[in-house]
Amino acid sequence: MTRIRLLALCVAAAASVAVPAARAAEIADPAPPAMLDEKSVAAWVAQNLKGEGWVLVNFDAEGVRLATPNGVSLMSDGLVETDIRHELFTPIRISAGEARSGLAHWAVDCARKRFSVVRSVAYTHNNLIGEMTRRQGDRRLFQEPVASEVDTLDAVCEAIRTGKRLDGPAAPPVKPS
Repeated sequence: MTRIRLLALCVAAAASVAVPAARAAEIADPAPPAMLDEKSVAAWVAQNLKGEGWVLVNFDAEGVRLATPNGVSLMSDGLVETDIRHELFTPIRISAGEARSGLAHWAVDCARKRFSVVRSVAYTHNNLIGEMTRRQGDRRLFQEPVASEVDTLDAVCEAIRTGKRLDGPAAPPVKPS
């Protein structure tokens, strides 16, 4: 996941809780997992992330992508919409500052294997804490997935095809906050 793409993927979090800037500055984000294998990353997610029902879909060297507990929706125009949460192992620099997590609302065109970012929010800390920027996207502005975005897109499309929840590597759901 590229740093520029991350900002594009960090989307609006209706369920996020705003934290005052003074409190957000006091938050210590967790260290990255010791290894980038399924077991270590799943343990990092279980130990450090909060939010009821979020499911680990995939990960890469920058962080993890989680599927929304609300599932996926097939829209009347044939696109699939869902929220994708990003939690980074280390912060990245974006135009608004340093981001550590984000929430993105995707519109996915499964037939053409592409997606658009409908809206996004980036946060200064893990667990969607410390909102730093919001972005409204264009549902018609599609992009091709890169690297691990391909796995995320495939999981979204498989969920709508099978009628099953988004699922990923062998990892427990993220513990409630």
